[in-house]
Amino acid sequence: MGKIQILPEIIASKIAAGEVIERPSSVVKELIENSIDADAKKITIILVKSGKNLIVVRDNGLGIEKDDIPLLFQRHSTSKIKSFEDLFKIDSMGFRGEALYSIASVSEVFLRSKTSRDETGWEIQVKNGVKTDPRPVSMQNGTEIEVHNLFANIPARRKFLKSDNAEFKRILNVLIPYMILYPSISFYLIHNKKKILELHAGCSELRRIGEIFNIDEKYLIEISWKSPDNSISLKMISGNTDINRAKKDIQFIFVNKRPVQHSAFSFIINDIYRNFLPPETYPVFALFLQIRKEDVDVNVHPTKREVRIRNESEILDTLKKIVEKNLFQMIQPKTFSYQIKIEPSHQHASEKSEEYKNLNIEESLFGNGPQPSYEPKDFRKDFIQSKYIATILSTYLLFEYNERLFIVDQHAAHERIIFEKLLAQVNKGKVITHQLLIPVSVPLTAIEMINWKLEGKTKLEKIGFQTTQWDSKTIAIHSCPEGIKKPELAVRNILSEGVHAFDIETILKKACRGSTMSGQQLSSEEAEALKIQLVSCNNPLTCPHGRPTIVEIERKFIEKMFLR
Repeated sequence: MGKIQILPEIIASKIAAGEVIERPSSVVKELIENSIDADAKKITIILVKSGKNLIVVRDNGLGIEKDDIPLLFQRHSTSKIKSFEDLFKIDSMGFRGEALYSIASVSEVFLRSKTSRDETGWEIQVKNGVKTDPRPVSMQNGTEIEVHNLFANIPARRKFLKSDNAEFKRILNVLIPYMILYPSISFYLIHNKKKILELHAGCSELRRIGEIFNIDEKYLIEISWKSPDNSISLKMISGNTDINRAKKDIQFIFVNKRPVQHSAFSFIINDIYRNFLPPETYPVFALFLQIRKEDVDVNVHPTKREVRIRNESEILDTLKKIVEKNLFQMIQPKTFSYQIKIEPSHQHASEKSEEYKNLNIEESLFGNGPQPSYEPKDFRKDFIQSKYIATILSTYLLFEYNERLFIVDQHAAHERIIFEKLLAQVNKGKVITHQLLIPVSVPLTAIEMINWKLEGKTKLEKIGFQTTQWDSKTIAIHSCPEGIKKPELAVRNILSEGVHAFDIETILKKACRGSTMSGQQLSSEEAEALKIQLVSCNNPLTCPHGRPTIVEIERKFIEKMFLR
């Protein structure tokens, strides 16, 4: 007897569902797209246990006629495609007819819908592939879909879902692009009976971005361009140099009003912003690209995450030229030095110098830890005897000793000093903090606020940040560790990625990005004091992030450069 057999329909349906429905966020994505295709002007999303127990999506769109309702849960039932050629002229969100079929295969579904022509709405229930007949129900025009107990009939898949917080973040990441893309639609998000987002219709994309991410509109820039034949149009809304992120978490690309992932577009924009932003920080942007329908293939990925574009290289070249030209006109380029802004000090150089004079050269500031074995034996001895001679480019300190130059990056050096100082204090359980006279308010994104509530507040306290909730979108910093010049930047760096995944040392490394001294003019006494503090560190050769703090140049190298 042969080994090959045809799978039963119920097993095949669950396998097919797995290609489209991976987790609660997949359900939300498919249902939101259906509501948008139905010309809804108001969409409400209700979640219980991050969608594991219940997902409700309610809209006021066109509704579904009674005769069409039973067909919705058959595979490949769609009103969007009638011929093979239509696959290459897609202008709707959904088109394969797999979403409701797949959702019903892995959950219990109730669907209610009413059109403007009907006197009553109609409801249908699907459980384990069995459908009830449509029955009348009282409701307003539109559609409401309830999805109960996702993957209850596939326990193996349900147990691989992440925590409620992790799944809720995924849902937010799915929803936010559509909220940006359709400012003409009102969106309401409720989770465990708590209102998370309330976005009203009628605003621009720029204002919607500001509302979602709690960004003041004055920090956002808008660029628009159309080709002479109207075959291509682009709009980009991005942050100026005052808005930057520790990772690429607020970057969106839309092609023909569809959220997509496109590494080439993303690379070009981030590469241009390298001229303006400090290293290892990233811009905020949303790129809206409109191309002729026949030039875009959206039928590449089962979940429509990726698209294929005809003449992509030409479009990329055009995008680069337009964005580069406009940004260089709107933003003053920042090049060749670390340019994170520093709060002006209220102390004069002479006052600060008095503090440095009290340092004891023979005593390590942070404990006499073991010396790294890879350092040259005479490194500390030579460096401590070097003499400060100048500062170049407002960033690099020059020290001279015994026929050699030591070039110190004062930004990287100060990061190393503050990091080891804070780490020693945290390990001893005695962090020295600075009380802020006026609390610093920090607007947070929805995900950052979740991170703060989850573990962020507690872990921030462990390293010396006292924070409280100001309002639903903002926290206030009341105190910070001594030496942190930009507490807002430090807190953002920590909360942007979710502190639950990091140990205290990693969190301190992120916090020390707020201790920058780049661009701050030091007196000779201050430069000498920085040298003493750096040589006292356990690892003085690199900053906490691995960049070098000191470069040594011998006289022979310099003479060779001048052909002597």
